[in-house]
Amino acid sequence: MRKRSRSAWMCRRVGFAAGLFSLLSACASYTDETREIRSDYRDSNYANALKKLDTSTLKTEDKNRLLYRLEKAMILDRMGDYAKSRTLLIEADKISDELYTTSITRTAASFVVNDSSTDYAGEDYEKVAIHTELALSYIATRDLDAARVEARKINNKLAQINGNYEDQKDRYSEDAFARYLSGIIYEARGEVDDAIIDYTKAVSLYRGNFAQFVTGGVPDNLVRALYRLLVKRGRTDRLTQLEHDYPREVALAKQDLADDDMAEVVVVHELGHIAVKTAQEFALPIGRQIVRFSFPVITAGPRSYFGNTGITDMATHTTVTADNAEDLNAIARASLEDRRGRMIAKGAARLLAKGQITEQAYKNFGPLGGLLANIYSVVTETADTRSWTLLPESFAITRMRLKAGKHVLKIQSGGRTGKIEDVALRKGQIFVLRDAG
Repeated sequence: MRKRSRSAWMCRRVGFAAGLFSLLSACASYTDETREIRSDYRDSNYANALKKLDTSTLKTEDKNRLLYRLEKAMILDRMGDYAKSRTLLIEADKISDELYTTSITRTAASFVVNDSSTDYAGEDYEKVAIHTELALSYIATRDLDAARVEARKINNKLAQINGNYEDQKDRYSEDAFARYLSGIIYEARGEVDDAIIDYTKAVSLYRGNFAQFVTGGVPDNLVRALYRLLVKRGRTDRLTQLEHDYPREVALAKQDLADDDMAEVVVVHELGHIAVKTAQEFALPIGRQIVRFSFPVITAGPRSYFGNTGITDMATHTTVTADNAEDLNAIARASLEDRRGRMIAKGAARLLAKGQITEQAYKNFGPLGGLLANIYSVVTETADTRSWTLLPESFAITRMRLKAGKHVLKIQSGGRTGKIEDVALRKGQIFVLRDAG
């Protein structure tokens, strides 16, 4: 009789869990809420994306004020409204810094309810990407002074972020792409010694821990550029090591140096669309309660873009392909995994608190009160799937050496033909362009 009673109890628990998950399936996550905005953005329907964003809860909910600015900044950038886009990114950077010290009220709410109920302060890589996007925005308008300032801020931001972690340092602690980008800007400005410093650091990072965040290893053209500058400055002590480590790239760099009537076009490509967060969850019957676990995940999947990336000289039909410089999807997944331990610890404490509230409800209000408290506990235990969804998936860099003079160039990014650029190049000039769709 006791076995039958226990079996019936388990069936009721399973039925309860099934009913709850049916209810939960109707609750929209942030990823679901922004689906149409992302779809319009990816189809280049920027006006529609902006309209949907401005009529969404992101604009009205104070907890999402950071995300509203980040998402809107990307749309405005693609619409060519760089001034308003930069203003929003600068505001977002300030908000993110302010949210490092979250108010006691918000913290308490997130502890009892869920992470989605508190202010969104941004993932670490998103805080860094603010400066990456600002640097690229300034490159788009040929303001290399401002672009250099933002590129330098990237690794400063990373150092600041990781300084707040004691034992559990993030794998994403330095950014090789940022070093490479700032080196390009220095070289374009004629600041050769500073360019050598950042190129050297970028090579070291690409060979080290950052290798997991790039496809193809150290970018070939980075090595070529570094070798050329070392020769220009007479740093013969450094040349031998490069020749040993990168014989093919050095041979090409020597060919570059043989013809001094040259200039170079550098294009920074923003490719694809970053993966979004989804919820990974399960529920277990524990005692007379159903306990639900729900965590955000970013699932590895195929690339969101296909086709060639590079530059074609329309006169000679010569094409140079891009080097991958950074895989932002890989960084996003690593950043989320690196803080999983912190999320689990916080979630476990929250579940314990909710369990105690439910048990108290059983004591004070009987089975019905306990059941209602348990339903509240389960329904509110949802993963926080908020993220900056309009970032690119990755960055690539193409470097094409051309004779000084006028050229018509066709730029391709992920198979998409971008702008046709008419450029007039001076001898020795580094002309930097951005292709963002």
